[in-house]
Amino acid sequence: MGYIAHKRNDYDNNEQPLIEHLKNVSDLSAEFAKPLNQSEYAKIIGIMHDIGKYSEAFQQRINGDNKRRVDHSTCGMQESIKRKMMMAAFCIAGHHGGIPDLGSKHDTADDATIQGRLRKPTEDFSAWVTEVDQNELKQIKEPRNIDAVYCSFLIRFLFSCLVDADYIDTENFMSNGTVSRVGGDTPEKLLSMLYSYIEKWKNPDTRLNTLRSQILNECADAGKNSDERLFTLTVPTGGGKTVSSMAFALNYAVKHNKKRVIYVIPYTSIIEQNADVFRNIFGCKNVLENHSNFDFKDYDDETKAQMMLAAENWDSPVIVTTAVAFFESIFSNKPSKCRKIHNIADSVVIFDEAQILPLDYLLPCAAVIRQLAENYNCGVVLCTATQPNFDLIINMTKKDGKEISLTEICKSNESITDDFRRANFCYDGKLEDDELALRLSQSSQVLCIVNKKAHAQKIYSMLGDSNENFHLSTYMHPSHRKKVLEAIRKRLKENKPCRVISTSLIEAGVDIDFPTVYRAISGIDSILQAGGRCNRENKREIENSVVHIFNTDEVLSYQQTNADVAKDVINKYGDRIYLPEAVKMYFDNLYYYRDIDRTHRVFDKKEIMKSVSGFEFEMVSQKFKMIENNTIPLYICTEESEKEINDLRQHNYSKELFRKLQQYAVNLYEQDFKRLDEMCAVEKIDNHFYVLSDNKYYSEKTGITFPDENALKCIFG
Repeated sequence: MGYIAHKRNDYDNNEQPLIEHLKNVSDLSAEFAKPLNQSEYAKIIGIMHDIGKYSEAFQQRINGDNKRRVDHSTCGMQESIKRKMMMAAFCIAGHHGGIPDLGSKHDTADDATIQGRLRKPTEDFSAWVTEVDQNELKQIKEPRNIDAVYCSFLIRFLFSCLVDADYIDTENFMSNGTVSRVGGDTPEKLLSMLYSYIEKWKNPDTRLNTLRSQILNECADAGKNSDERLFTLTVPTGGGKTVSSMAFALNYAVKHNKKRVIYVIPYTSIIEQNADVFRNIFGCKNVLENHSNFDFKDYDDETKAQMMLAAENWDSPVIVTTAVAFFESIFSNKPSKCRKIHNIADSVVIFDEAQILPLDYLLPCAAVIRQLAENYNCGVVLCTATQPNFDLIINMTKKDGKEISLTEICKSNESITDDFRRANFCYDGKLEDDELALRLSQSSQVLCIVNKKAHAQKIYSMLGDSNENFHLSTYMHPSHRKKVLEAIRKRLKENKPCRVISTSLIEAGVDIDFPTVYRAISGIDSILQAGGRCNRENKREIENSVVHIFNTDEVLSYQQTNADVAKDVINKYGDRIYLPEAVKMYFDNLYYYRDIDRTHRVFDKKEIMKSVSGFEFEMVSQKFKMIENNTIPLYICTEESEKEINDLRQHNYSKELFRKLQQYAVNLYEQDFKRLDEMCAVEKIDNHFYVLSDNKYYSEKTGITFPDENALKCIFG
């Protein structure tokens, strides 16, 4: 009998021999596992992953003789356990549906855990020994390590090698070799492009540009000479850290033979401008921008096809992605998300605005950072103007008592902090809304950042409806916010009156410049980020550029501790809260006050690390959500999105459709969604997708607008 793995039923009915598929996947897996010196073990996982397809039942199914679903992955899993290859068992069990939990000895055959599937009856697949060399299998030993966290991450890496190899070989056969994957230029070539780009900065003409060149050269030299793997890069706002960090990364990549640079950014609202900088330097073919909101529509067909393939497994020399996409991929158990993990190994990973990593998930994020540096041949850079004590956090993950210290790339950062000061910080105490609105209305150009969306709408409404006033919040869909930002930049450039009321979405990395900024009390890092929008271009005198910090009752509950600690720092340092020692005091005190019982649980709210150590892969995947899934996307029908909304109504679902619709989605908390639903303002499609059906609840000024509940009470009693 000729055992087959795949059949091109809709093409030419050609068949791929099963042993050919196993060998191809085996070879590819081995190649992918080289960065961790696990090629031999990965090779065996590849050769065994589909041995369940040797059953008569599966061969009948693939030939169309029966429609019954045949579980073939459990066969390879059980065989791996017989051979004491537990890591292989996890990988093979999950290569279609996702890595399962280990489970317990009490699990039954109905449980989808490893322990449960051990008791599950399988088809007879014994014919596999006739085609697979058994002597080769006997020579392989399971990697041994008593650290459960290390083993858990290694399983994810090996799983990634397997599923990417499986996808690629299947793709090659099913497409008859017509799919071509192009990896882009080498780090050496990219470094040459970078030096050509920065040649124009060779002779700086101002004091600040001289300092920026100094930082750039310091970063490049550190990349050429450093052998450590864990770094901080502390560069004052306006110091040019985007290009400087890339100069470090590429020099380090060339010195240490790294494959790519992965740039991790906290928000989709700022990722685009960083990606644009890199595309301008390296060209579109070398830069993959990968996140939920990105649309490939601006690329030509050839580049679009290559970028969409690279997005599947991050096979590109420069990746620009979000912290959400990065960490949720690593903690996922699903093949489609995990297949990129092996391409994170042997990379330089830069975490931009690293202080924004959420406190509730800080410990699992720190564990990833430590694993990448210690065991995955990565150089890791934590990059920010407001550097927390990451030594403290990363050392919370230690199991062996071994302390880790991070190396600062920009040694001169403390001595040049004052040189990059472009504004004064002024603490105004409590400002009532009417006084705040009056101050804003008396300013020609001013930015006001508050903590709550409803508060932003309220202050905006108090200013009056004028083309001089603007509002920004996540009650507006991304495409809407982008248009408003373009209008704001245009008015500022033309030196016209421009007053902006925004939530914090504007403060992290958005390239915008105001003479005056008001910031509602929050953490010191947020206040300093807001300060980066004041006199950003350094074209005004410092004394005429002021960041006003004010107290307000409108503080989100999770921000209260941050605000209280910030007040302590302000009381001590006054208008010099930007100093490194002030930032250190803020984060040290914040971590101390949050970690009341000294168990570090506050940094791992969902006990992710406990589940990681317990090999609960599916559990971890469900738990780890940096952005909680308690929001509901509501699509807004506009002239630009009308076609996509109609496709949604006609059930023409595709990844491309939902990628485009992201630009017109407002993510609402359940209580906000319910308010609109009760007003019959929501159209439900398949009880799973939602469109705003009454546009009176969406303002072209402020986005989602809820009915006046006081007015409703008057009408309905």
